[in-house]
Amino acid sequence: MKYIIGVDGGGTKTEAVAYSLDGNKLGEGKSGYGNLLINEKQAITNIIEAIDLCKTGIQNGSCLYICLGLAGFGGVENPEGIKRALTEAFDTPFTIVNDAMIAHAALLKGKDGILTISGTGAVSIGTHNGTEEFAGGWGHILGDEGSGYWIAMQAFINMTKEEDEGLNYSQLTTAMLTKLGYHSAVELKKFIYSATKAEVAAFVPIIVEQADAGDEFSKNILIQAGYHLSKNALDVCKKLNVGNDVTIAIKGSILTHIPMVQSSFINHLKLEKPDVKLIVDEVSSTLGCYYMALKHTRE
Repeated sequence: MKYIIGVDGGGTKTEAVAYSLDGNKLGEGKSGYGNLLINEKQAITNIIEAIDLCKTGIQNGSCLYICLGLAGFGGVENPEGIKRALTEAFDTPFTIVNDAMIAHAALLKGKDGILTISGTGAVSIGTHNGTEEFAGGWGHILGDEGSGYWIAMQAFINMTKEEDEGLNYSQLTTAMLTKLGYHSAVELKKFIYSATKAEVAAFVPIIVEQADAGDEFSKNILIQAGYHLSKNALDVCKKLNVGNDVTIAIKGSILTHIPMVQSSFINHLKLEKPDVKLIVDEVSSTLGCYYMALKHTRE
């Protein structure tokens, strides 16, 4: 039996799935993080472990191709370490791309279109007639508007303004302080300047809760997030010079699990692209590896 292996290496876990040539799942393996920027040696060990695990139940099979989508891969200065390790571990051709690329291929089934992702960070990626373009993905210092980090930071920044202006704390600020275990916004620097992006983004559910309860400031943050994410998608459309019949997929907890953000995103998109086709399915990004690898095996 001939098969393809797809690998999705993220910041917390690595998932490897073996697919038959007609797209059926044959086996899967999971391990620790696959982001080489965290710790390259350990990430490589995790990636190889996940691949080995996904192959364990396959009898008399032959792997034709391995496609890997790794978080942070574009920031790796020298990819020779991972390439050498894969060559030594598996006598199989392989391709390594950024994890956004495999997510794009998974949701769009290997076809042209736009994918907008919003989780802790935010990025849009699009393909059209062999051309690939991005918008967003600059990270939390230069951008990431519409991301979980950005949403939470709008609330934290508003807390400082309430403090500076001597205003009574809003319900949102009070709820944020309660989660922090603080009594005053003056204490906020202790958290903000030591927290990871994920720790900051973890405050998004409080903003959603306040928005659902009718808080106008919280609602506005979520609506603005949707607008920024739609702008990323539309910027990619302009770069690719695509028409109104473009297909746009979404991924990430902010866009898929927060209705207020998703509806704002869609409404702003349709102002410029009224005929846009939207894909909101949740599928494993390793399926994108399958579509990408299949193209390589047919070349």
